[in-house]
Amino acid sequence: RVFYSNRPVITPFRKLMLCAESRKEMEDWISALKSVQKWETYEASQFNMEHFSGMHNWYACSHARPTFCNVCREALPGVTSHGLSCEVCKFKAHKRCAIRSTNNCKWTTLASIGNDIIEDEDGVSMPHQWLEGNLPVSAKCVVCDRNCGSVRRLQDWRCLWCKAIVHNSCKEQLGKVCPLGQCKVSIIPPTALNSIDSDGFWKATSPSCSSPLLVLVNSKSGDNQGVKFLRRFRQLLNPAQVFDLMNGGPQLGLRLFQKFETFRILVCGGDGSVGWVLSELDKLSLHKQCQLGVLPLGTGNDLARVLGWGGLCDDDAQLLQILEKLERATTKMLDRWSVMTYEVVSCLNDVSEIQITQYADSVATHLTKILDSDKHSDVISSAQFLCGTVNDFVAEVGKAYERATENKEEADAMAKKVNL
Repeated sequence: RVFYSNRPVITPFRKLMLCAESRKEMEDWISALKSVQKWETYEASQFNMEHFSGMHNWYACSHARPTFCNVCREALPGVTSHGLSCEVCKFKAHKRCAIRSTNNCKWTTLASIGNDIIEDEDGVSMPHQWLEGNLPVSAKCVVCDRNCGSVRRLQDWRCLWCKAIVHNSCKEQLGKVCPLGQCKVSIIPPTALNSIDSDGFWKATSPSCSSPLLVLVNSKSGDNQGVKFLRRFRQLLNPAQVFDLMNGGPQLGLRLFQKFETFRILVCGGDGSVGWVLSELDKLSLHKQCQLGVLPLGTGNDLARVLGWGGLCDDDAQLLQILEKLERATTKMLDRWSVMTYEVVSCLNDVSEIQITQYADSVATHLTKILDSDKHSDVISSAQFLCGTVNDFVAEVGKAYERATENKEEADAMAKKVNL
C-alpha cells in the first residue's frame, strides 16, 4: 500500500500533498521536513499540540465493495489505490477531494466537539460523533434491528465512539448522549480535556470512568508491527490517550495522566519498552497511582510471559477482547532494583594510606595504557605490571592481618579473601 503524509506542504504559492512508497519513507520525509524547520531539538509542547490537531491520517487503499467519498459523495475506484482512507475514523475521500476535507477526525478535546456539545443542568455531555455511509455488509440498525447501509449511495450513519449504526430515518429516535460503547471504562472522553497549562500541555479533568487507560505503543517493535496496533487503539479509544513511544517517549502521555488519582497503562512493546516506561514512572513518582499491563510485541518478552500476557501478540483484531481482559485483570506487585557495586579497601596499620594511594595511581595508569594503546608491547608490559602490583598489595594485606592477633575471627575472614 502507498501511505500518504497527513501534512500538506504549504508554500507561498501552492499547497502540495506528498505521497510516499512506504510508511518508512513517509516518516523519513516528515523527519526531514521537521529538521529543515529546526525541530531537531523538539519541545514536548509542539508534539503535544500536534497530537490534538484533529487532522485526518490518510493512506491509499483499494476497496472490495462499492465505497463512496465522504466529501463529494461520488463512488471511489475499487481496483487501484485511488481512494484515501483515514486510518483513525475511516473517513473516505478521492485524492482530489482530500485537500477539501475539514479537520473533523475523531474528537480529542472539548474544543474539537464544537457546537455539538450537550449542556444541561447535569453539566456537559458528549454527543454521538456520526460518520455517514460505507457501513459493513452485516450492519444493522440499533433502533429497528434492520439492515443498514447501501452499495448504491452514501447513506445511514455510524458513531465513531459507541459504534452504534442507525438508519437516516431512525437517527432522531436514538438518544443524543453517546454511551461510549464497550470501552467506556478505559476511554477519556473529549469533554475531560478542556484547558491548557501555561507551558502548552493539555490539562485533563477526572473523567467519568474511574481508571482511564494510557496506551504507549512502540511503533518499531515487532518489525514495525506496532504501527497497526497504534492505529487500532486510536480507533477504539480517544486518539489523545494513545501515544507512540518513538515520537517523544512516554513523558507526553504520563504528563497528561499525572493529575488522575488512579489510572492504568498498557505498554505495547518488548521488555525494553516496559523498562523505559517504568523508569519514567519512577522519575515522576507515579508508581503509587497507576497499574501497568503489557501487550508483548516482537521478541524477548520475558516479563510479559511471567505476568501472564504471553510471549507475543500479533493480531490487532483481538484488541477489543484484550481491553476487556485488562479491565478485569488483577494486580501483582513488582519490585525493581537498582544494584550498585563498589569495593571497600580497609586502611590497615601496616599499610599506610600513602601506599594505598600509590597502588591506586599505578593501577589506574596501567589500565589506561591497556585500554588506549594500540601497541601490543605496551599492553603486555602493562598487564604484567598490574599482575605484580596486585600480588604485592595482596601480600601486604596478608602480612598485616597475620599480625592482627588481637582479632582472630577478622584475621581468618581476611585470610580467606586474600587466598581467593
